[in-house]
Amino acid sequence: MPNALVAAVKVLPYNCVMAPVSNFKNFIKSGLVSGFFLCIQFVQAQTYLQPKFGRDLPVLAGSGLVFGTGLYLQSQVNPLSSDDILKLDKSKIWKFDRIACSQWNTTAKFASDGLAVSSVLLPLIFLANEHTKSEFYPIANVSLQSLALAQALANMTKLSNRNRPYLYNPDAPMSEKLKSDARMSFFSAHTVTVSSTCFSFAFAHKTYLPSSKANPYIMAGAFIVPAIEGYLRVKAGKHFPSDVIVGYIVGLGTAYLMHRLYLKPN
Repeated sequence: MPNALVAAVKVLPYNCVMAPVSNFKNFIKSGLVSGFFLCIQFVQAQTYLQPKFGRDLPVLAGSGLVFGTGLYLQSQVNPLSSDDILKLDKSKIWKFDRIACSQWNTTAKFASDGLAVSSVLLPLIFLANEHTKSEFYPIANVSLQSLALAQALANMTKLSNRNRPYLYNPDAPMSEKLKSDARMSFFSAHTVTVSSTCFSFAFAHKTYLPSSKANPYIMAGAFIVPAIEGYLRVKAGKHFPSDVIVGYIVGLGTAYLMHRLYLKPN
């Protein structure tokens, strides 16, 4: 794997936190290109390192601390007043994102919630395979580490206080608009969850079962399912397209990062 690409992967989570909204276009382009190269890397038949308290706890604790701090700081965010909401002008939204301002679909919201929750259970599938059930704990550990890091990043970036698109939609109820959560659009925690878990599953499957004919379909699913989640979040009026694209890229990045970190050396 080229050294420049390794460096790009390692700084991807940092860029997700630090990149301002005005740099979305460049961020999205670079993230998608990096993601393409990540997923075409050949994965040899290897296994993950076994869970180890001294190694894994600091990573999980660090992610948990960032996640918890993010939640606490979010609780201190003041919601917009009804007067402030009425003054919002969607013409000031980036044109690429403006389509989300007319969306409000509760069915899409519930569907996206269900997809996010069910995606977390993907590692359980490895228990049904005789070749991977004995390796369930290291596989699940890698998936958990990836998800924890992705959620920590998502929670901290929520503090950018980007308004959710339904604030601009007159069809959305004012009771929802007056919540502090209405100011936490960037970036999509639902999309990063599905992206992280789906790519973790695909990388693990190709690692432990490299000759499986299902690998191309599983990898295709890893690309498609998070995209569906992102579509549902936009359809629900919860996120702008740029929110879900960034969530998609971050989930891919954390999944690949943990996959590489936990692979046993040849």
